[in-house]
Amino acid sequence: MKAAMSYGIGDIRIEDIPKPECPHDGLLMKVVNVTTCGTDVKNYKRGHVLYKTGERRVFGHEAAGIVAEVGPGMKAKFKAGDRIVSHNTAPCDTCYWCKRGQPSLCENMEVLSGTWTEYVPVTARLLEKNAFLVPKDVPLEVAPAVEPMACAVYGADLAGVELGDYVVVNGAGPLGLGLTCCVTSLGGRVICCDKSDARLALAKRMGAEQTVKVTDGMDQIKAVRDLTPNGRGPDIAIEAVGTPETWELSFKMVRRGGTVIFFGGCKRGTTITLDTEALHYDQLTIKGIFHTTPRHVEMAFDLICRGLLSRDILITGEYTLDNCVQALEDHYNQIGVKNLIKIAGE
Repeated sequence: MKAAMSYGIGDIRIEDIPKPECPHDGLLMKVVNVTTCGTDVKNYKRGHVLYKTGERRVFGHEAAGIVAEVGPGMKAKFKAGDRIVSHNTAPCDTCYWCKRGQPSLCENMEVLSGTWTEYVPVTARLLEKNAFLVPKDVPLEVAPAVEPMACAVYGADLAGVELGDYVVVNGAGPLGLGLTCCVTSLGGRVICCDKSDARLALAKRMGAEQTVKVTDGMDQIKAVRDLTPNGRGPDIAIEAVGTPETWELSFKMVRRGGTVIFFGGCKRGTTITLDTEALHYDQLTIKGIFHTTPRHVEMAFDLICRGLLSRDILITGEYTLDNCVQALEDHYNQIGVKNLIKIAGE
């Protein structure tokens, strides 16, 4: 079968590889749609902390498709021909972190990786915890978004948003837009910041009350604070860009007693500098948010099924596997939001 193989930073090749066997207690999914994600772009451009440098592997982690084959020992509810989407991880529920209610940090996480290909095996644990039948009235093109949107739901939940809170979301990429939607649904009043007019327009559609167009030399901190009562600053500042500069900027925006959410992952080895006086005397709370949990995956799938994360907002470009690298480059250059790569027809 055809697959997009990653050989390291900036090196993806379309190759023929063996078709996988169907797991005895799982199923084999015929991949119909995959989508680009900010994490994909980071993997492509700078590598990822979870993968070894130069490791050869099938690229991608978001996918939706059709059940092609069912294993004889499978106990899940799926059958051949079903439209299906699976999140790319499933925790074990038995390790220290799972038992402490932190399954996003599971040390035995089962991973569905390498989705930019024609067939993907889905194991019993993934089917049990984080796979769903896609209703007929839900476009299969938006189903892969369950993975990133589950992270957005998790981030918004852990931010502790309360009704009427002013929340700045720095970044209006796919996850920034997802966070905007989730925070708005929780009753927060979102101020969204980005360099792109087109993405800020989408943020408005996702519920942002105010937007700030970021330009060179502007005082972004003041611009955001001026949109809050008495210029005190937002109650919560969420960083959804993934650069040390924006992490530090978000820290400086929040009001006294507020919360800062470091959501966007930065390049390996980078550091930030924080004002200890502000951290201590302003009683600031800082949270690093990574990945998601099965509960939040289900919540994200519900958002998609209800149409709150619609195709016309999420999907802005369409490609094939043969030109998937262009899909990544366009995403990197902020051409659109998420790009769809059609692997096969339904």
